[in-house]
Amino acid sequence: MMTSNDPDDDRFAAVVPDRPAAVRLDAFLTEIRPGLSRRQAAALIAAGGVRIDGKKAAKGTMLAPGRVVELLTEPARQAAQPDDACPLTILYEDEALLAVAKPAGYHSAPLRAADRATVAQALLAHWPELAGVGFSPLEPGLCQRLDFWTSGVLVAAKSADVFAAVRAAFAEHRVRKEYLAFCAGAPPDSWRADAPIAHPARRSPRVETRPAHGRGARPATTQFTRLRQLPGFALVRAECATGAMHQVRVHAAHGGFPLLGDELYGGPPEPEGRFWLHAAVLELPHPRTRALLRIACDPPSEFLRRIGILTTEGPEFT
Repeated sequence: MMTSNDPDDDRFAAVVPDRPAAVRLDAFLTEIRPGLSRRQAAALIAAGGVRIDGKKAAKGTMLAPGRVVELLTEPARQAAQPDDACPLTILYEDEALLAVAKPAGYHSAPLRAADRATVAQALLAHWPELAGVGFSPLEPGLCQRLDFWTSGVLVAAKSADVFAAVRAAFAEHRVRKEYLAFCAGAPPDSWRADAPIAHPARRSPRVETRPAHGRGARPATTQFTRLRQLPGFALVRAECATGAMHQVRVHAAHGGFPLLGDELYGGPPEPEGRFWLHAAVLELPHPRTRALLRIACDPPSEFLRRIGILTTEGPEFT
């Protein structure tokens, strides 16, 4: 490994060491620069701040031993700013974990420090100790994220060790999630989607299902159960242990019953350009006690009004 001799020079270079298999460029950058996240590495590469053997690099490049990787600039350390504009309801709290009900129509975390009214910033406003915990300074405490129009259970860790334990549980598929959704059409009583999920292109806003072992495909399984049939659409429960991006949305479309309003995946349009998805239950082993922790969140009033239910009487939601 080699570095610049000038302490004021922010350039950095390293030689890929011998190893059994090639390594992706973005993963290698996180190895040689402690504290750099995969997301930050990808942003640096996209901005042209990384070279391989003197040439501009691509994120997915596989590195063989002996290649020289040069980092031309360090990432700006943007951090979320406290902002309580996003309304939060506490679902669970102890000395290690915090779970809140994310409302639909709000982002989970800011994309840049100047953004406002996100769940992460509201968490930081009320629990400043979350700063420095999580994926990055822009996502204080957050153990997972939900889409803009998705409501429901969102979990945050209060310390780095708890965050690591929760993320390990997600990675090892020891976290079970239940969602409620409105699927277009008339789906069967139950069906199962066992279809790997992959990104079709860099910075694509959507994902797609691919055959098992397809390039870049991530295993994903979702079990759907129809709870109530309504004119033109159905209320369904979706259960999954895996957590690929847009998993419920793309698996519903894969089965021929896209979410109502989810035009990105072929669903019929809804007012406000929204889709209907609610994270109703999250079960995980508690990172300290190892006991099974079940966190439930009732659907918001707008969700119930859409199907003519003003209370949770009727289908057993959770």
